[in-house]
Amino acid sequence: MAPQTKFARRKACHSRFLILALLLLASSSVALVGGCSQAPQLSGPDNLAAADALWTAITAKENGLLESSAAEIEELHAAQEMPEDVYAALSDVIATARHGDWSHARGTLKTLIKGQRPMTAQ
Repeated sequence: MAPQTKFARRKACHSRFLILALLLLASSSVALVGGCSQAPQLSGPDNLAAADALWTAITAKENGLLESSAAEIEELHAAQEMPEDVYAALSDVIATARHGDWSHARGTLKTLIKGQRPMTAQ
């Protein structure tokens, strides 16, 4: 194999640098976009009470309380008192708990609760 010229080595180095720079740019863009997502907001006292009851059921690892909370969440959703994104998030938590993964359900619900913004007085 013929030895590389100085120009060829420099070109290869610049190519590697360009690829690395593009990878860093792409990964930072993904991090920024992913970091901008907000947790669904539990607006209204009924939705907050339903999330609180679900928290109690999950921390107690009690199937009866879980099903009672699930029924309340279904009623709020059916009455269109619960936003779709909140319903989807709480339904995922319920499904996880129903599969016996109480710890993961608790962590997911805790993240949802920590993502709440202060409610303004009306």
